[in-house]
Amino acid sequence: TEASVATATASTTTAAAAAAAVSVPASEPEIQNSTTPAAENSSAAATNYTTWSTPAVVTLPPAVKSPGPSSNAYRPPMANSASPSTVELHPAPHESMGMEASVAFLGDDVRRFADLCNELSFKMWTAVTGKGQIASRSLVLSPFELTAMLAMVFLGARGSTSGQMNDVLRLDDMVTFNPHQVLRNITHSITNVNNPGVATASFVREIYSHKGNGKILEFYKERVQQYYDGHVEEVDFNAIGDVLRRRTNLLVKRQTLGRVVEYLRGSGLSLTPPFAAFSANVFQTSCESASTEGRDGEMYFVVRPSTRQRRLVPVPAAVWRSGFLAGYEPGLDATAVCLGPDSAVSTILVLPGQQGQVAPGDGLARLEQRLIETSYRRGGWSRVLRSLLPRPGLELQVPRFSHRSVLNATAALQKMGLRDVFSDQKADLRGVNGLYDLYLSDMLQVNTFSTCGEDTIGARHHVETYPASPQRMGRAGRHGGQESGRNDGGDDDDDDNHASSVDDSHTSGDDESRTSDDGGRRKRDADDLPLHSPYSHLPLNLRPRQARLPDVPRLRFDRPFLYLVRHNPTGMIIYLGRFNPRLLP
Repeated sequence: TEASVATATASTTTAAAAAAAVSVPASEPEIQNSTTPAAENSSAAATNYTTWSTPAVVTLPPAVKSPGPSSNAYRPPMANSASPSTVELHPAPHESMGMEASVAFLGDDVRRFADLCNELSFKMWTAVTGKGQIASRSLVLSPFELTAMLAMVFLGARGSTSGQMNDVLRLDDMVTFNPHQVLRNITHSITNVNNPGVATASFVREIYSHKGNGKILEFYKERVQQYYDGHVEEVDFNAIGDVLRRRTNLLVKRQTLGRVVEYLRGSGLSLTPPFAAFSANVFQTSCESASTEGRDGEMYFVVRPSTRQRRLVPVPAAVWRSGFLAGYEPGLDATAVCLGPDSAVSTILVLPGQQGQVAPGDGLARLEQRLIETSYRRGGWSRVLRSLLPRPGLELQVPRFSHRSVLNATAALQKMGLRDVFSDQKADLRGVNGLYDLYLSDMLQVNTFSTCGEDTIGARHHVETYPASPQRMGRAGRHGGQESGRNDGGDDDDDDNHASSVDDSHTSGDDESRTSDDGGRRKRDADDLPLHSPYSHLPLNLRPRQARLPDVPRLRFDRPFLYLVRHNPTGMIIYLGRFNPRLLP
């Protein structure tokens, strides 16, 4: 059954850009399996993200009709029928739009703004994670929040400071719409409680000014509240740690409707006077459509302490049998999957190489260099999105993990050209308090990203915090992630300075020998047995060879990978993260 096609266009004004209502042909099963009202009505509308009204949850289906289950066009055949660990994904057809179809009918001006923000996101990631230990650690960054926080400061910038900030942010270059309104509507779209595939999402934005530098203008407070739901307050910085903890916990609890009760558990975070910006961001995916039972709930992650060693370490996992897209981009030599393609926000995982075909060397570092550190305009990210297609007959297994990162972006932003606003001699923030005595002294953000956020974080997740205190690393293995009994992650100065796996047995000395090459392969062969196999009770040497193969090919993200959270109606990147776990002592 073909769905009707309708298109409507609204006029573009100074404060609003064009919005289009579109729908594409969809097969009957696709309509029945859709999770959005728009898809159920066989149509989808492109939201106008430049108007004042809060955007609804909207899906833009691919412009190219997806193949049916009987089609072999995108079916992922096993590269070697005798090797269940190898899955080969054929590249997408040249005409495929993939996830790029979600912005096909977006106004040109808003799409240009989103591309500028995404280019800025990659530059922020490179500046923050460029050198030192952070270059290889697991962490999560929210470039969208850095942009939003800088935009809040930009509202109070004047003179040359405003000009220099605009050279980086390009906010004043958007003349057909209000970019602050676009950022506001994107925020509300992501935090919508009805987003499929999202368990929790919140953005808490706070700005603190030292009491001794005068009173903040009410007009500035109102604009920050209007566009960003931001909290602006004059405080005594001698007690900033306690103020920050109490205010942040209150706002996070309110935005998450009580799911996250105590986001910061200590007063160890500190900000530098006279004018500091802080954001606390939570994003937790939902695994309600995935399986975490039995063998689906655990996978063996490949760890290479050195080039001559290979270890298989068990980590918690979840398996999707539908509701995701997958693809291979040969130019980047990267495998990608998209969770939540029909939601307003989706999570995209990018793995270097193909499963079972790993190139020598540090594939993750090479992938970051090709995808992120090179120019955004070369189109690497767009090619990844275009490669994502339905893959009938393929299963997906990814780790269940939670990352928490405390990042001070002050130095990184100065490297990107934002020097005047951080200078006590050159900053002009008269729009904040009417005086010349303020300059931005700190830009700090705390990010938490978790998969399967509907479960208690820490009970069955691999948990890592950046930065971690070395003296607490051994303690994590003993407690096995049972420190946290709620969906937060605690403060960086409390019980979260660790990297922990599932339970005690996974890091104990006795069981480490079980995860060596030979033992890991024996365990993995048993893991590949279907749950209903009549041979699962037999010893390995008595099983027929075909009983060791899975019923369907399974794509496993069992090596370090990148992950990104994307706002689908605009294509804007919200989070950027790296899963490179420290699984060995």
